[in-house]
Order: sequence, then C-alpha cells, then structure tokens
Amino acid sequence: MKKRIAWITADYFVDVDMPIVPYLSEEYEIEWYIIQGFDGKIEVPEITAPCKIYKRRIPYRRRNPKCISFYAGIAKQIKAFAPDVIYVDAMEVPYMYPVLDFYLPTSKMVHATHNVVSYEGWHHRRLSQLYLSYVFTRHKHFHLFSQHARAEFEAMYSNKNIMYTPLSLKDYGQPTQGVVPANDKVSYLFFGNVRQNKRLDVMLQAFAKLPADMQSRVHISVLGSCDNVAYYKEMVDALDCSVTFTPERIADVEVADIFARHHYLVLPYENVTQSGPHMIAYNYGMPVIATRIEGFTEHITDGYDGYLFEVNDVDSLVRVLQNTIALSSHEYGVLCDNLKKTIAQKYSSESILAEYKRFFDTI
Repeated sequence: MKKRIAWITADYFVDVDMPIVPYLSEEYEIEWYIIQGFDGKIEVPEITAPCKIYKRRIPYRRRNPKCISFYAGIAKQIKAFAPDVIYVDAMEVPYMYPVLDFYLPTSKMVHATHNVVSYEGWHHRRLSQLYLSYVFTRHKHFHLFSQHARAEFEAMYSNKNIMYTPLSLKDYGQPTQGVVPANDKVSYLFFGNVRQNKRLDVMLQAFAKLPADMQSRVHISVLGSCDNVAYYKEMVDALDCSVTFTPERIADVEVADIFARHHYLVLPYENVTQSGPHMIAYNYGMPVIATRIEGFTEHITDGYDGYLFEVNDVDSLVRVLQNTIALSSHEYGVLCDNLKKTIAQKYSSESILAEYKRFFDTI
C-alpha cells in the first residue's frame, strides 16, 4: 500500500514544488492543496500530475481572522484523507500553522524552510519572525534548501529531523526558437521582486561607474515588481548604457525568452537563504554574478562557473563587470560549459527526488 502524503503549497512557492510533486506522485498517494492569494496576483499554471489537486483561493486578506475558517476547511479535508506525511510549503502568516496544529498531528508535518530568520524589508517583519519561531519550536521535521541555512538552523534549534536538498532547477519551458543574446552587447539581467536587501542600487551604481566605451557595450534589464519605482528610475535614467526597466510582475510565459536573451544574471543581494532566480538561470545554463555571501558561495565557484563580488561593494562589482565585458565569445563558452558540469553534479533531479523519498521514509 502506498504511503499517503498531503502536500500544501502556497502560490508563491508553486514553482518550487512543480518539479517534485508530479514525480513523487508515481510512488506515493498524494493530495496536493494549492493555496492561492486573495488578490490573485500570482498565476498558478495548469498542472498535470497523477494525484488529486485542489486549488483553494483565500477569500480574505491573510491577516483577516476570517481566514481561520478557510484554513480549518483544508485541515479537516486533510484529516479525512489520513495521510502519513503532511508536507507544508507555505507560510501563510499568521493563522495557518496554529490552525493546522489544532487539527493535525505535528509529528507528521514537514515544514519547507525557505528562511530561518526574517530579513530587512519584509512586510510585518516582527510578526513574521514570531511566526517562524512558533513553527520552529513546535515542529520536528524540516526541509532546508541551503547548507548555510541548515547550519544556522541547527545552531538555534536542536533535536530536529532535517532534510537538505538544493532548490530544483526552475523550468519555464523552452525559449522561442531563435531567441538568443544580442551579439553586439553583453546583456545583464536583474529579475524578481525588488526589495531593499537585494541592493539593485549597488548594481546600478556599478554600471554607472563603467567607462563610457564599456557602457556602450552593455544592455541591462531590470524586471520585477518594485515598491520604490521613482528611486530606481532616477538611477536608471542617469545611465548611458541601454536599459530595459519594467517594474512589474513578469508573466510566467515570458520567463524562458527573457533568460535566453541575456548572458548573465546579477544577484547583488546583501543577504539571502536561497534564490529562485538563481535556479531559473541555472535551468537555462546562464552564469550568475552574485555577492560573496553563503547563500551564493555554496553554488558558485568564482571564475569557474560564475563570478562573485564583495557584498555592498560597488567597486568590486565594477571589476567583475569589466572582466565579463572583456571576455571573448570562446571564454564565455568555456564559462557556460563549466556551469553545465556543475549543474549535472549538484542539481540532478534524480538525486533530489531520492532525498525526498529517503526523508519521507523516516516519518
């Protein structure tokens, strides 16, 4: 008899679980609950998987106490399913976990831990940190997606059952035939929600310090939702290089072509646990330029399959940009070939899926 798994995914983490659940459904009996936000800003694609999929849209904003009954409905349905494992890839501050804990055994729950601490710039940061502390204290089983976050978590909480896997590569389909980076410019991409800790300002300041002849040889794309558009637009407008600035959410159907059109993804973050755009770039074989922090150094070997620069150091990034602009097409090809080797060694779907199975068998 197959082991039963109730799998809860928030819409903002669907891209994490899409490469996993359909394949695990071949070995486990899975009911997949996808929680969609009240505002409907995040599109959930049609999913084909050999399991039951229930999409549930929250009828209120997440902090509305009326959401308690919504989460209770999901918990009761899961209880009736009688799963052996309850995998939760959702935060849903502040009501979901207390409601799940009321109806369901915490001994069967696995919390997908994307962040161990709340970061500067988070909405309702103090509330989020209290909520994280509640989840980490009350529960036993956790899935972490980076080695440095695992070490940080283990230093804070003892006697926990922990699974580690890197994020799966994020696949948004094949690029349109013929979509490739322009030959006459080196193209750089900043992709995803623009938050203070992601330090887009450092990236734009670095491009502004490039000599004029180098600025003429680059194109920058800044694509993603942004709360402080005027602040960044002023810096964008001051640049002499070619820039595409689109401060809004990008539709999933556009992602493959966007990554195919660029040479490098730039991640100038000052802190990170793991990065979704990083795994999109790796899916499309794109080298990454990132800060020298633990969330990136475990994935990038500087100068071999990508580049690292010092955190919040504009001049350090300028030097990396100058080096990448000066690369010949052959040297860039070697960089991409090295990245392919890294991806094959560290991010194979077979090894990631095997770790999920091993971990679920311990519960």
